[in-house]
Amino acid sequence: MPNSPFAALVALGCRTATCAVGFGRLLPLLAAQDPVVPVPPPPANYVAHEWGTFTSMVGADGLGLEGLHHEEEALPKFVHDLLRVDAWARTVGEKLPASHVTQKMETPVVYFYADAPLAVRAEVWFHQGLMTQFYPLPTKVYPELALARQQRLDLAKVDGSHLVWDVDVLPRSGPAPAGIPTVAADDPWDFARRTDAAYVRTKPAPGSPARAEAEHYLFYRGLGRWQPDLHLDPAAAGGATLHNRLPQAIPFALALELGPAGGRSTAATSLPADGRATFDLAAAPWEPDRARFAARVGRVVRQALLDAGLFPDEAQAMVATWSRSWFQKDGARVVYLLPREQIDAVLPLELQPRPQTLVRVMVGRLEFITPAAQARVEQALAQRSSADPTVAHAAATVL
Repeated sequence: MPNSPFAALVALGCRTATCAVGFGRLLPLLAAQDPVVPVPPPPANYVAHEWGTFTSMVGADGLGLEGLHHEEEALPKFVHDLLRVDAWARTVGEKLPASHVTQKMETPVVYFYADAPLAVRAEVWFHQGLMTQFYPLPTKVYPELALARQQRLDLAKVDGSHLVWDVDVLPRSGPAPAGIPTVAADDPWDFARRTDAAYVRTKPAPGSPARAEAEHYLFYRGLGRWQPDLHLDPAAAGGATLHNRLPQAIPFALALELGPAGGRSTAATSLPADGRATFDLAAAPWEPDRARFAARVGRVVRQALLDAGLFPDEAQAMVATWSRSWFQKDGARVVYLLPREQIDAVLPLELQPRPQTLVRVMVGRLEFITPAAQARVEQALAQRSSADPTVAHAAATVL
């Protein structure tokens, strides 16, 4: 045992009590050279599941575009907003402007499943991003609003952000905690509640003016400049080629387009590392009934979410929450599942105590401008700036 204290004692020639006492002062240094790795405690008796989305956009040339900082689905007024302008700017209700935004992180929700009440601390980081909206109110929020204002919401100056929640997890077998806000039955916020997950109730720190808040999940949302290493090349004939330059496989990807003729789609079951998938939308038939189209594509995506580990009610909640944006809104987009390694790298999540299982499923949504759509807009802009009698139609096309 050459690194043991006994071997060191012999090497130093310590045969007296005085020498041994002096050696005792060296023990901390010797221990530092040969540290004992602590054994992590066993996981607690609960399960955690998370789902969410990332949205980015590329032009007809495949280059990434900025400006994705507007909400598509309005959130309930009780959701806390880091960037809501207050009396400081004398424009209550408006938001601070943001720049260099290339990614929207939308609706990650964290569910807990437990047989008995327990206390959990949840910490999440957003690499190269700013978490701007959340509910319930976290115990800690970084950066604080004052720092966000100093940065003037320039995402190029934001290295990351951090949220901490201290919550009681309350099983559904017991009564619902007081204070869960009410929302309309057709509100996407309510769609995410339609699971068997436990309730969560925050525990404000002593002396904090915050009150305890309760919900069915932890919610957060943000803006970022992080981009997964993917390249989308829109095709002139309709569709696109997706190059996965990540070191991990993409387990599922689907391309779809919606327009005056309805909707059409084509799917790829998986995309290996450094692989390419060509989505030939031109060969896909149009479905004129948008509701029927959304239901059909929703079933395909729901199955992919189940395969990724979500429970059936969670997968259904996610599809219902984003059906209007994914499957009914005009435009062309690729919807894909992010590899777990990418999720953990850009959005580290730590739960204490550790759950028995942690499932994280994030859907990437890559909006793209087709060459045909760009040509229509360019023509409309030219007409709008002329005396052409179709100027009204041109203006509607641009808008």
